[in-house]
Amino acid sequence: MKKTVFMLLIVALSLGLILSACGKKKETILRIGTNAEYPPFEFKDGAEFTGVDMDLAKIIAEKLSLKYEIIDMEFDSLIPSLAGGKIDMAISAITITDERKVQVDFSEPYYLANQVIIAKPDTKLKITKLEDLAKYKVGAQNGTTGQIYVDSMLVSAKLMDAKNLRKYSTNIEAITDMLNGNIDFVIIDDSAAEGYSKLKPIATVFKIQTNESYGIAFPKNSVYKDKVNAIISEMKTNAGILNIIQKYFGDAEPKPAADSAATKK
Repeated sequence: MKKTVFMLLIVALSLGLILSACGKKKETILRIGTNAEYPPFEFKDGAEFTGVDMDLAKIIAEKLSLKYEIIDMEFDSLIPSLAGGKIDMAISAITITDERKVQVDFSEPYYLANQVIIAKPDTKLKITKLEDLAKYKVGAQNGTTGQIYVDSMLVSAKLMDAKNLRKYSTNIEAITDMLNGNIDFVIIDDSAAEGYSKLKPIATVFKIQTNESYGIAFPKNSVYKDKVNAIISEMKTNAGILNIIQKYFGDAEPKPAADSAATKK
């Protein structure tokens, strides 16, 4: 009798432990990918991620009532990481393009940008039109719209020798190589040029009106896309995004995207 009671107690205890374990749900952590070397949108201040996109990521996570993790990686790894399910969204000054839409979905745009050509402040080289770049060595971060633009407009058009377009893992590598005299120019988003000008001796020498829009990227059929779109729409209405941009751009002219139609074609 005692043995039977003991066995029943063991079974009951085991069932209780199993049910207790089943009742504990794993906490959802929002995994946000970025390339944190793109001031003023994403960069590191010591161990802390900061910038326009990082503030936006924090607000989105708070409004979704989720804890979040920032995962830093190379820019051209962001979209493959979304497609592979390694991150839930990517916030990294990503231009919305039709080519990228094949692989991922985008939120409403939240910022407008153009491409610029930067050089050392004391450069004697002159750029008056895009074709002038063809005879010089130009650096670009691999996978960015700047790199793709030069590849498409100059290299593929046989106007520029492919070896004159140097591709780098990061913008800071490209800029450093330029300052060291190994290349002549770097093509970069105007917003990033503004950020880097506070850190490095660079000057904008030519502007290319590309009218690009930044958006948050998601895996296809993401459960977060519609919720994030609602948050962005609200922040456009109450000037929340404008306030974040002004916080990091200071006196520079901020260019928040006005509506979802403002995407690069």
